Amino acid sequence: MPTRINLTVDLQRGVVPISKAASSLAALIMRARSTGQPVIVTQKGYPVGVLLSIDLFSTLKDLADTTGEPFVLPPSTASDAIEDERPEESAINDD
Repeated sequence: MPTRINLTVDLQRGVVPISKAASSLAALIMRARSTGQPVIVTQKGYPVGVLLSIDLFSTLKDLADTTGEPFVLPPSTASDAIEDERPEESAINDD
């Protein structure tokens, strides 16, 4: 049976400013691992990185390796969609 990939981001708990990510990295990694969902890290209100469980990363890597072709993101990516949906007050506290 194929592995189910969950790339849904919890916009309430799964988007954190880089300052919080730095001070609570272990907890965020455990959250990504237990929920199977990525955690988006922001800087100055913009998404700049993603924390994934190793299982999710390995699944995505295996999927990419089996296609045999490099995957290149277009200039407009998912970070645009995340910014459109993020609460305005979260931008105030981002570093």
